[in-house]
Amino acid sequence: MSETDTHVPPGPARVPTGVPGLDAVLEGGLLPRAVYIVQGGPGEGKTILANQICYSWAARGERSLYVTLLAETHHRLLRHLQNMTFMDNRHAGTSVTYESAFDILRTDGLEGVLRYLSRNGKRQQASLIVIDGLFALEENAHSERAFREFINDLSVYADVVGCTILLLTNSKRDSGSPEFTMVDGWLQLGSEEDYSRTYRYLQVRKFRGSGFVAGRHMTAISNAGFRVFPRLEAVTGELESAVMRDQRLSTGAVGLDAIIEGGIPYSSTTLLVGPTGVGKTTLGLSFICQSTVEEPGLVFGFYEDEHRLRRRADALGLELGALIDKGIVGVVHHSPTEFLQDELAEEIIETVRRHGARRLFIDGVDAFKQASVDSQRLGRFLSTLTAILRCEGVTTVFTAELAEIVGGQHGLQFTAVSAIAENIILLRYAELESRLYRTLAILKMRESGFDPYVYEFHLDARGFRLGERMEGTEGVITGRPHRLSPAGEGNV
Repeated sequence: MSETDTHVPPGPARVPTGVPGLDAVLEGGLLPRAVYIVQGGPGEGKTILANQICYSWAARGERSLYVTLLAETHHRLLRHLQNMTFMDNRHAGTSVTYESAFDILRTDGLEGVLRYLSRNGKRQQASLIVIDGLFALEENAHSERAFREFINDLSVYADVVGCTILLLTNSKRDSGSPEFTMVDGWLQLGSEEDYSRTYRYLQVRKFRGSGFVAGRHMTAISNAGFRVFPRLEAVTGELESAVMRDQRLSTGAVGLDAIIEGGIPYSSTTLLVGPTGVGKTTLGLSFICQSTVEEPGLVFGFYEDEHRLRRRADALGLELGALIDKGIVGVVHHSPTEFLQDELAEEIIETVRRHGARRLFIDGVDAFKQASVDSQRLGRFLSTLTAILRCEGVTTVFTAELAEIVGGQHGLQFTAVSAIAENIILLRYAELESRLYRTLAILKMRESGFDPYVYEFHLDARGFRLGERMEGTEGVITGRPHRLSPAGEGNV
Protein backbone atom coordinates (compact mmCIF):
# COMPACT_ATOMS: atom_id res chain seq x y z
CA MET A 1 0.00 0.00 0.00
CA SER A 2 1.45 3.40 -0.93
CA GLU A 3 1.62 6.31 1.46
CA THR A 4 -1.14 8.05 -0.46
CA ASP A 5 -3.56 5.16 0.01
CA THR A 6 -6.13 5.76 2.69
CA HIS A 7 -8.65 3.54 4.30
CA VAL A 8 -12.00 5.13 5.23
CA PRO A 9 -13.72 3.07 7.92
CA PRO A 10 -17.44 2.51 7.53
CA GLY A 11 -19.68 4.97 9.31
CA PRO A 12 -21.21 3.97 12.64
CA ALA A 13 -24.50 2.13 12.58
CA ARG A 14 -27.63 4.13 13.29
CA VAL A 15 -29.43 3.72 16.58
CA PRO A 16 -33.23 3.80 16.09
CA THR A 17 -35.04 6.29 18.31
CA GLY A 18 -38.23 4.23 18.34
CA VAL A 19 -40.29 7.41 17.80
CA PRO A 20 -42.74 6.82 14.90
CA GLY A 21 -41.65 8.81 11.86
CA LEU A 22 -38.52 10.31 13.40
CA ASP A 23 -36.17 7.58 12.19
CA ALA A 24 -37.43 8.13 8.63
CA VAL A 25 -36.52 11.82 8.91
CA LEU A 26 -33.10 10.90 10.36
CA GLU A 27 -32.63 8.21 7.68
CA GLY A 28 -32.32 5.45 10.23
CA GLY A 29 -31.91 7.06 13.62
CA LEU A 30 -29.28 8.75 15.78
CA LEU A 31 -25.56 8.17 15.55
CA PRO A 32 -23.79 6.73 18.61
CA ARG A 33 -21.05 8.65 20.42
CA ALA A 34 -22.76 11.91 19.50
CA VAL A 35 -24.31 14.91 21.23
CA TYR A 36 -27.64 16.33 20.07
CA ILE A 37 -29.56 19.43 21.07
CA VAL A 38 -33.36 19.20 21.16
CA GLN A 39 -34.62 22.78 21.18
CA GLY A 40 -38.19 23.96 21.65
CA GLY A 41 -40.36 26.23 23.70
CA PRO A 42 -42.43 25.18 26.72
CA GLY A 43 -45.02 22.57 25.79
CA GLU A 44 -43.45 21.69 22.45
CA GLY A 45 -42.81 18.06 23.50
CA LYS A 46 -39.10 17.92 24.37
CA THR A 47 -39.61 15.95 27.58
CA ILE A 48 -42.07 13.52 26.02
CA LEU A 49 -39.80 12.96 23.02
CA ALA A 50 -36.71 12.31 25.17
CA ASN A 51 -38.54 9.94 27.53
CA GLN A 52 -40.06 8.05 24.62
CA ILE A 53 -36.58 7.48 23.22
CA CYS A 54 -35.38 6.29 26.64
CA TYR A 55 -38.16 3.73 26.99
CA SER A 56 -37.76 2.56 23.42
CA TRP A 57 -34.09 1.91 24.11
CA ALA A 58 -34.99 0.17 27.38
CA ALA A 59 -37.24 -2.22 25.45
CA ARG A 60 -34.13 -3.21 23.43
CA GLY A 61 -32.10 -3.83 26.57
CA GLU A 62 -30.29 -0.47 26.67
CA ARG A 63 -29.93 1.69 29.78
CA SER A 64 -30.59 5.43 30.01
CA LEU A 65 -29.79 8.15 32.52
CA TYR A 66 -32.22 11.08 32.63
CA VAL A 67 -30.67 14.04 34.45
CA THR A 68 -32.67 17.15 35.28
CA LEU A 69 -31.15 20.52 36.00
CA LEU A 70 -34.52 21.99 36.93
CA ALA A 71 -36.32 22.34 40.24
CA GLU A 72 -39.14 20.01 39.10
CA THR A 73 -39.17 16.75 41.06
CA HIS A 74 -38.95 13.39 39.34
CA HIS A 75 -42.18 12.34 41.03
CA ARG A 76 -43.98 15.21 39.30
CA LEU A 77 -42.30 14.40 35.96
CA LEU A 78 -43.25 10.71 36.13
CA ARG A 79 -46.80 11.51 37.16
CA HIS A 80 -47.27 13.54 33.98
CA LEU A 81 -45.91 10.65 31.89
CA GLN A 82 -48.15 7.95 33.40
CA ASN A 83 -50.85 8.40 30.75
CA MET A 84 -48.40 7.77 27.92
CA THR A 85 -48.62 4.27 26.51
CA PHE A 86 -44.85 4.07 25.96
CA MET A 87 -44.31 4.49 29.71
CA ASP A 88 -43.38 1.06 31.06
CA ASN A 89 -43.07 1.15 34.84
CA ARG A 90 -40.95 -2.00 34.75
CA HIS A 91 -38.11 0.07 33.31
CA ALA A 92 -38.57 3.22 35.42
CA GLY A 93 -35.78 3.35 38.00
CA THR A 94 -33.94 0.39 36.49
CA SER A 95 -33.25 0.64 32.76
CA VAL A 96 -34.32 4.30 32.82
CA THR A 97 -32.86 6.08 35.84
CA TYR A 98 -33.91 9.59 36.88
CA GLU A 99 -31.54 11.81 38.83
CA SER A 100 -31.28 15.50 39.61
CA ALA A 101 -28.13 17.59 39.32
CA PHE A 102 -29.88 20.82 40.29
CA ASP A 103 -28.11 21.19 43.64
CA ILE A 104 -24.74 20.16 42.17
CA LEU A 105 -25.05 22.85 39.50
CA ARG A 106 -25.75 25.48 42.16
CA THR A 107 -22.85 24.46 44.39
CA ASP A 108 -20.17 23.09 42.05
CA GLY A 109 -21.02 24.72 38.72
CA LEU A 110 -20.46 23.21 35.29
CA GLU A 111 -17.35 21.30 36.34
CA GLY A 112 -19.32 19.54 39.06
CA VAL A 113 -22.08 18.58 36.61
CA LEU A 114 -19.51 17.09 34.23
CA ARG A 115 -17.96 15.02 37.03
CA TYR A 116 -21.44 13.95 38.11
CA LEU A 117 -22.34 12.79 34.58
CA SER A 118 -19.09 10.89 34.20
CA ARG A 119 -19.47 9.13 37.54
CA ASN A 120 -23.18 8.25 37.30
CA GLY A 121 -23.14 7.45 33.59
CA LYS A 122 -20.48 4.84 34.26
CA ARG A 123 -22.29 3.51 37.31
CA GLN A 124 -25.56 3.12 35.37
CA GLN A 125 -23.78 1.79 32.26
CA ALA A 126 -25.92 4.22 30.28
CA SER A 127 -25.77 4.20 26.50
CA LEU A 128 -28.07 7.24 26.47
CA ILE A 129 -27.88 10.31 28.69
CA VAL A 130 -30.55 13.02 28.65
CA ILE A 131 -29.75 16.39 30.18
CA ASP A 132 -32.98 18.30 30.69
CA GLY A 133 -32.27 22.01 31.08
CA LEU A 134 -29.29 23.05 28.94
CA PHE A 135 -30.29 26.69 29.40
CA ALA A 136 -29.62 26.31 33.14
CA LEU A 137 -25.98 25.38 32.34
CA GLU A 138 -25.76 28.41 30.09
CA GLU A 139 -27.12 30.70 32.81
CA ASN A 140 -24.72 29.31 35.45
CA ALA A 141 -21.60 29.47 33.28
CA HIS A 142 -19.10 32.10 34.43
CA SER A 143 -18.42 33.06 30.83
CA GLU A 144 -19.23 32.14 27.23
CA ARG A 145 -15.84 30.46 27.07
CA ALA A 146 -16.64 28.26 30.08
CA PHE A 147 -19.89 27.21 28.44
CA ARG A 148 -18.07 26.31 25.19
CA GLU A 149 -15.54 24.27 27.14
CA PHE A 150 -18.34 22.35 28.86
CA ILE A 151 -19.96 21.46 25.51
CA ASN A 152 -16.57 20.39 24.15
CA ASP A 153 -15.82 18.23 27.20
CA LEU A 154 -19.28 16.67 26.91
CA SER A 155 -18.62 15.74 23.27
CA VAL A 156 -15.27 14.18 24.21
CA TYR A 157 -16.95 12.23 26.99
CA ALA A 158 -19.65 10.89 24.63
CA ASP A 159 -17.02 9.76 22.14
CA VAL A 160 -14.76 8.10 24.70
CA VAL A 161 -17.52 6.35 26.66
CA GLY A 162 -19.56 5.50 23.56
CA CYS A 163 -22.87 6.96 24.67
CA THR A 164 -25.39 9.24 22.98
CA ILE A 165 -26.32 12.49 24.73
CA LEU A 166 -29.48 14.56 24.29
CA LEU A 167 -29.47 18.15 25.53
CA LEU A 168 -32.96 19.60 26.01
CA THR A 169 -33.35 23.36 26.01
CA ASN A 170 -35.99 26.03 25.60
CA SER A 171 -33.35 28.66 24.93
CA LYS A 172 -34.06 30.97 21.98
CA ARG A 173 -30.38 31.14 21.05
CA ASP A 174 -29.77 30.57 17.36
CA SER A 175 -27.25 28.92 15.03
CA GLY A 176 -24.60 31.51 15.79
CA SER A 177 -24.35 30.36 19.40
CA PRO A 178 -21.40 28.08 20.20
CA GLU A 179 -23.41 25.10 21.43
CA PHE A 180 -25.08 24.67 18.04
CA THR A 181 -21.80 24.76 16.16
CA MET A 182 -20.11 22.27 18.49
CA VAL A 183 -22.73 19.54 18.85
CA ASP A 184 -23.30 16.77 16.30
CA GLY A 185 -26.98 17.43 15.72
CA TRP A 186 -29.76 19.91 16.33
CA LEU A 187 -33.47 19.05 16.34
CA GLN A 188 -35.89 21.95 16.61
CA LEU A 189 -39.47 21.54 17.83
CA GLY A 190 -41.98 24.29 17.23
CA SER A 191 -45.61 25.20 16.79
CA GLU A 192 -47.48 27.81 14.81
CA GLU A 193 -51.04 28.92 14.33
CA ASP A 194 -52.95 28.69 11.07
CA TYR A 195 -55.99 30.86 11.76
CA SER A 196 -57.80 28.97 14.53
CA ARG A 197 -55.66 25.81 14.27
CA THR A 198 -52.37 25.18 16.02
CA TYR A 199 -49.96 22.70 14.48
CA ARG A 200 -46.64 21.29 15.68
CA TYR A 201 -43.55 20.55 13.64
CA LEU A 202 -40.04 19.13 13.86
CA GLN A 203 -37.09 20.33 11.81
CA VAL A 204 -33.59 18.88 11.69
CA ARG A 205 -31.34 21.93 11.59
CA LYS A 206 -28.07 19.97 11.73
CA PHE A 207 -27.00 16.33 11.58
CA ARG A 208 -23.25 15.96 11.31
CA GLY A 209 -21.82 13.13 9.24
CA SER A 210 -25.13 11.96 7.86
CA GLY A 211 -27.94 12.76 5.52
CA PHE A 212 -31.40 13.65 6.76
CA VAL A 213 -34.71 14.83 5.36
CA ALA A 214 -34.60 18.60 5.56
CA GLY A 215 -37.53 20.95 6.04
CA ARG A 216 -40.45 20.93 8.41
CA HIS A 217 -42.31 17.75 9.28
CA MET A 218 -45.62 17.90 11.13
CA THR A 219 -45.82 16.25 14.54
CA ALA A 220 -48.50 15.30 17.02
CA ILE A 221 -48.61 14.47 20.73
CA SER A 222 -51.20 12.04 22.03
CA ASN A 223 -51.48 9.39 24.74
CA ALA A 224 -49.32 7.24 22.47
CA GLY A 225 -46.56 9.84 22.81
CA PHE A 226 -44.69 11.88 20.23
CA ARG A 227 -45.12 11.13 16.53
CA VAL A 228 -43.54 12.64 13.45
CA PHE A 229 -45.28 12.67 10.07
CA PRO A 230 -42.51 13.01 7.47
CA ARG A 231 -43.51 14.87 4.32
CA LEU A 232 -44.71 12.07 2.08
CA GLU A 233 -43.05 13.34 -1.07
CA ALA A 234 -39.72 13.81 0.75
CA VAL A 235 -39.37 10.30 2.20
CA THR A 236 -40.71 8.27 -0.71
CA GLY A 237 -37.82 6.89 -2.71
CA GLU A 238 -37.82 5.13 -6.04
CA LEU A 239 -41.07 3.22 -6.36
CA GLU A 240 -41.25 -0.21 -7.94
CA SER A 241 -44.28 -0.36 -10.19
CA ALA A 242 -46.84 -3.10 -9.73
CA VAL A 243 -47.03 -5.75 -12.40
CA MET A 244 -49.37 -4.30 -14.98
CA ARG A 245 -52.40 -6.23 -16.14
CA ASP A 246 -54.52 -5.77 -19.20
CA GLN A 247 -57.54 -5.73 -16.95
CA ARG A 248 -60.60 -3.58 -16.46
CA LEU A 249 -62.40 -3.22 -13.15
CA SER A 250 -66.16 -2.87 -13.32
CA THR A 251 -67.69 0.30 -11.92
CA GLY A 252 -70.79 -1.64 -10.91
CA ALA A 253 -72.94 1.05 -12.57
CA VAL A 254 -75.34 -0.23 -15.23
CA GLY A 255 -74.29 1.06 -18.64
CA LEU A 256 -71.18 2.92 -17.53
CA ASP A 257 -68.63 0.17 -18.26
CA ALA A 258 -69.86 0.03 -21.85
CA ILE A 259 -68.79 3.62 -22.61
CA ILE A 260 -65.29 3.21 -21.11
CA GLU A 261 -64.29 0.05 -22.92
CA GLY A 262 -65.25 -2.38 -20.18
CA GLY A 263 -64.40 -0.57 -16.95
CA ILE A 264 -61.69 1.35 -15.13
CA PRO A 265 -58.10 0.40 -16.08
CA TYR A 266 -56.29 -1.67 -13.45
CA SER A 267 -54.13 0.22 -10.94
CA SER A 268 -55.29 3.62 -12.16
CA THR A 269 -56.66 6.68 -10.40
CA THR A 270 -60.14 7.95 -11.20
CA LEU A 271 -61.60 11.27 -10.07
CA LEU A 272 -65.37 11.69 -9.73
CA VAL A 273 -66.10 15.41 -9.87
CA GLY A 274 -69.43 17.05 -9.21
CA PRO A 275 -71.56 19.20 -6.90
CA THR A 276 -73.02 17.98 -3.63
CA GLY A 277 -75.76 15.38 -3.87
CA VAL A 278 -75.27 14.59 -7.54
CA GLY A 279 -74.28 10.94 -6.99
CA LYS A 280 -70.48 10.81 -6.56
CA THR A 281 -70.61 8.72 -3.38
CA THR A 282 -73.21 6.40 -4.90
CA LEU A 283 -70.99 5.74 -7.92
CA GLY A 284 -67.99 5.19 -5.63
CA LEU A 285 -69.95 2.67 -3.55
CA SER A 286 -71.05 0.88 -6.71
CA PHE A 287 -67.38 0.51 -7.60
CA ILE A 288 -66.38 -0.73 -4.15
CA CYS A 289 -69.28 -3.23 -4.02
CA GLN A 290 -67.62 -5.14 -6.86
CA SER A 291 -64.89 -6.19 -4.39
CA THR A 292 -64.20 -9.89 -3.88
CA VAL A 293 -62.24 -12.10 -1.50
CA GLU A 294 -59.41 -12.12 -4.04
CA GLU A 295 -59.56 -8.32 -4.51
CA PRO A 296 -60.77 -6.72 -1.25
CA GLY A 297 -62.00 -3.14 -1.08
CA LEU A 298 -61.58 -0.20 1.29
CA VAL A 299 -63.70 2.90 1.82
CA PHE A 300 -61.85 5.86 3.35
CA GLY A 301 -64.34 8.65 3.92
CA PHE A 302 -64.71 11.98 5.68
CA TYR A 303 -68.43 12.71 5.58
CA GLU A 304 -70.38 9.50 6.21
CA ASP A 305 -69.60 6.83 8.78
CA GLU A 306 -70.13 3.11 8.30
CA HIS A 307 -73.70 3.17 9.62
CA ARG A 308 -74.78 5.88 7.17
CA LEU A 309 -72.98 4.16 4.28
CA ARG A 310 -74.80 0.92 5.03
CA ARG A 311 -78.16 2.68 4.99
CA ARG A 312 -77.38 4.50 1.76
CA ALA A 313 -76.21 1.28 0.10
CA ASP A 314 -79.33 -0.61 1.22
CA ALA A 315 -81.54 2.07 -0.35
CA LEU A 316 -79.66 1.66 -3.62
CA GLY A 317 -79.79 -2.12 -3.69
CA LEU A 318 -76.06 -2.43 -3.02
CA GLU A 319 -74.80 -5.25 -0.76
CA LEU A 320 -72.21 -3.16 1.04
CA GLY A 321 -73.28 -4.35 4.49
CA ALA A 322 -72.77 -8.01 3.61
CA LEU A 323 -69.33 -7.28 2.15
CA ILE A 324 -68.32 -5.42 5.32
CA ASP A 325 -69.61 -8.24 7.55
CA LYS A 326 -67.58 -10.79 5.56
CA GLY A 327 -64.42 -8.68 5.85
CA ILE A 328 -64.22 -8.16 2.09
CA VAL A 329 -64.70 -4.39 2.39
CA GLY A 330 -63.23 -2.27 5.16
CA VAL A 331 -64.44 1.18 6.18
CA VAL A 332 -62.39 3.96 7.78
CA HIS A 333 -64.14 7.20 8.67
CA HIS A 334 -62.67 10.48 9.89
CA SER A 335 -64.53 13.71 10.43
CA PRO A 336 -62.80 16.44 8.40
CA THR A 337 -61.47 18.19 11.50
CA GLU A 338 -57.84 18.83 12.38
CA PHE A 339 -56.01 15.86 10.93
CA LEU A 340 -52.75 16.49 9.08
CA GLN A 341 -52.52 15.45 5.44
CA ASP A 342 -49.41 13.32 5.99
CA GLU A 343 -51.15 11.67 8.95
CA LEU A 344 -54.10 10.79 6.71
CA ALA A 345 -51.80 9.48 3.98
CA GLU A 346 -49.96 7.22 6.42
CA GLU A 347 -53.23 5.76 7.66
CA ILE A 348 -54.50 5.15 4.12
CA ILE A 349 -51.31 3.36 3.07
CA GLU A 350 -51.07 1.31 6.29
CA THR A 351 -54.74 0.28 6.09
CA VAL A 352 -54.49 -0.65 2.40
CA ARG A 353 -51.52 -2.90 3.14
CA ARG A 354 -53.08 -4.44 6.25
CA HIS A 355 -56.40 -5.12 4.53
CA GLY A 356 -54.79 -6.18 1.25
CA ALA A 357 -57.11 -3.78 -0.56
CA ARG A 358 -57.11 -3.72 -4.35
CA ARG A 359 -60.06 -1.36 -4.72
CA LEU A 360 -59.95 1.93 -2.80
CA PHE A 361 -62.66 4.56 -2.61
CA ILE A 362 -61.62 7.88 -1.00
CA ASP A 363 -64.78 9.90 -0.52
CA GLY A 364 -63.75 13.53 -0.21
CA VAL A 365 -60.31 14.33 -1.60
CA ASP A 366 -61.08 17.94 -0.67
CA ALA A 367 -60.39 16.98 2.96
CA PHE A 368 -56.68 16.76 2.11
CA LYS A 369 -56.75 20.44 1.17
CA GLN A 370 -58.47 21.28 4.46
CA ALA A 371 -55.80 19.28 6.30
CA SER A 372 -52.96 21.01 4.47
CA VAL A 373 -50.76 23.51 6.26
CA ASP A 374 -48.96 24.47 3.04
CA SER A 375 -51.43 24.52 0.14
CA GLN A 376 -48.55 24.67 -2.36
CA ARG A 377 -47.64 21.10 -1.34
CA LEU A 378 -51.02 19.67 -2.28
CA GLY A 379 -50.17 18.75 -5.88
CA ARG A 380 -46.87 17.07 -4.97
CA PHE A 381 -48.45 15.34 -2.00
CA LEU A 382 -51.36 13.87 -3.96
CA SER A 383 -49.08 12.85 -6.83
CA THR A 384 -46.89 10.91 -4.39
CA LEU A 385 -49.86 9.31 -2.62
CA THR A 386 -51.42 8.10 -5.86
CA ALA A 387 -48.05 6.86 -7.13
CA ILE A 388 -47.65 4.74 -3.98
CA LEU A 389 -51.14 3.33 -4.38
CA ARG A 390 -50.50 2.46 -8.03
CA CYS A 391 -47.32 0.66 -7.05
CA GLU A 392 -49.33 -1.32 -4.49
CA GLY A 393 -51.57 -2.49 -7.34
CA VAL A 394 -54.54 -0.50 -6.00
CA THR A 395 -57.23 0.92 -8.27
CA THR A 396 -58.39 4.14 -6.65
CA VAL A 397 -61.53 6.24 -7.03
CA PHE A 398 -61.63 9.73 -5.47
CA THR A 399 -64.50 12.18 -5.18
CA ALA A 400 -64.00 15.93 -5.46
CA GLU A 401 -66.59 18.63 -4.86
CA LEU A 402 -67.57 21.35 -7.30
CA ALA A 403 -68.66 24.55 -5.58
CA GLU A 404 -71.63 25.25 -7.89
CA ILE A 405 -74.65 22.97 -7.90
CA VAL A 406 -76.05 24.33 -11.17
CA GLY A 407 -74.14 26.64 -13.54
CA GLY A 408 -71.65 29.13 -12.13
CA GLN A 409 -68.37 30.62 -13.28
CA HIS A 410 -65.94 28.46 -11.29
CA GLY A 411 -67.33 24.99 -11.88
CA LEU A 412 -64.23 23.39 -13.41
CA GLN A 413 -61.42 24.97 -11.42
CA PHE A 414 -59.91 21.88 -9.76
CA THR A 415 -56.41 21.93 -11.26
CA ALA A 416 -54.42 20.66 -8.26
CA VAL A 417 -56.64 17.63 -7.82
CA SER A 418 -57.29 16.82 -11.48
CA ALA A 419 -53.55 16.67 -12.19
CA ILE A 420 -53.28 13.45 -10.17
CA ALA A 421 -56.09 11.64 -11.97
CA GLU A 422 -55.59 9.40 -14.97
CA ASN A 423 -59.35 9.26 -15.45
CA ILE A 424 -61.91 12.01 -14.77
CA ILE A 425 -65.66 11.52 -14.72
CA LEU A 426 -67.76 14.68 -14.45
CA LEU A 427 -71.20 14.50 -12.85
CA ARG A 428 -73.42 17.59 -13.16
CA TYR A 429 -76.95 18.83 -12.78
CA ALA A 430 -78.63 20.33 -15.82
CA GLU A 431 -81.84 22.32 -15.70
CA LEU A 432 -83.75 22.06 -18.95
CA GLU A 433 -87.37 23.05 -19.51
CA SER A 434 -87.99 23.27 -15.74
CA ARG A 435 -86.70 19.73 -15.19
CA LEU A 436 -83.50 18.80 -13.31
CA TYR A 437 -81.34 16.18 -14.99
CA ARG A 438 -78.34 14.34 -13.61
CA THR A 439 -75.65 14.09 -16.29
CA LEU A 440 -72.36 12.24 -16.74
CA ALA A 441 -69.45 12.88 -19.10
CA ILE A 442 -66.00 11.32 -19.40
CA LEU A 443 -63.44 14.13 -19.52
CA LYS A 444 -60.34 11.96 -19.49
CA MET A 445 -59.52 8.27 -19.71
CA ARG A 446 -55.79 7.74 -20.02
CA GLU A 447 -54.63 4.97 -22.34
CA SER A 448 -58.21 4.15 -23.17
CA GLY A 449 -60.97 5.17 -25.51
CA PHE A 450 -64.36 6.38 -24.29
CA ASP A 451 -67.60 7.74 -25.64
CA PRO A 452 -67.26 11.54 -25.95
CA TYR A 453 -70.91 12.24 -25.19
CA VAL A 454 -72.97 13.54 -22.29
CA TYR A 455 -75.35 11.00 -20.76
CA GLU A 456 -78.25 11.26 -18.38
CA PHE A 457 -78.10 8.93 -15.34
CA HIS A 458 -80.53 7.83 -12.65
CA LEU A 459 -80.29 6.95 -8.94
CA ASP A 460 -82.94 4.70 -7.45
CA ALA A 461 -83.44 1.35 -5.71
CA ARG A 462 -81.62 -0.30 -8.60
CA GLY A 463 -78.52 1.81 -7.96
CA PHE A 464 -76.59 4.00 -10.37
CA ARG A 465 -77.87 3.51 -13.93
CA LEU A 466 -76.64 5.26 -17.03
CA GLY A 467 -79.47 6.48 -19.21
CA GLU A 468 -79.76 7.83 -22.71
CA ARG A 469 -77.31 10.12 -24.42
CA MET A 470 -78.36 13.77 -24.14
CA GLU A 471 -79.62 14.76 -27.59
CA GLY A 472 -80.09 18.28 -28.95
CA THR A 473 -78.41 19.84 -25.90
CA GLU A 474 -75.23 21.87 -25.36
CA GLY A 475 -73.47 23.59 -22.47
CA VAL A 476 -74.02 20.82 -19.92
CA ILE A 477 -70.34 20.46 -19.00
CA THR A 478 -69.79 24.22 -18.67
CA GLY A 479 -72.85 24.58 -16.45
CA ARG A 480 -74.97 26.46 -18.99
CA PRO A 481 -77.17 23.79 -20.57
CA HIS A 482 -79.56 24.73 -23.33
CA ARG A 483 -81.53 23.00 -26.02
CA LEU A 484 -80.47 23.38 -29.61
CA SER A 485 -83.18 24.87 -31.79
CA PRO A 486 -84.01 23.61 -35.25
CA ALA A 487 -81.71 24.86 -38.03
CA GLY A 488 -82.14 28.52 -38.79
CA GLU A 489 -83.62 29.50 -35.41
CA GLY A 490 -81.96 30.82 -32.27
CA ASN A 491 -81.14 28.69 -29.23
CA VAL A 492 -83.92 27.95 -26.79
